[in-house]
Amino acid sequence: MPPRAWPACWSTRPQFLTRAQVQQLTEIADQLDIPVLCYGLRTDFQGNLFEGSAALLGWADDLTELKTICHCGKKATMNLRVGPDGHAMREGAQIEIGGNERYVAMCRKHYRKAMTGGLVFPTL
Repeated sequence: MPPRAWPACWSTRPQFLTRAQVQQLTEIADQLDIPVLCYGLRTDFQGNLFEGSAALLGWADDLTELKTICHCGKKATMNLRVGPDGHAMREGAQIEIGGNERYVAMCRKHYRKAMTGGLVFPTL
């Protein structure tokens, strides 16, 4: 078998893809017979699926979750956006360019506590 011109296709931050772009990735995988590897977030700071993530969850052949840990030691499943005042942000645009330091990975319990005003973080 001759070597493949492209051994794989890699996508970082696929949560920002559209449903149509995810469909295109599945076509690449199927037509070229190569894996498409994606690494990104499942949900936004409000716990809602990103469009690209939702499409990937529906169309992926295989899913491997990379675990992140909350400050309490439990598995972090939520992404909290912290405002300049150190409080959790409840509203805002789903996609914010830059500002990675404003996000904190948390377990659901501590995410809920932060969203109800029970946790405050150092101001940024």
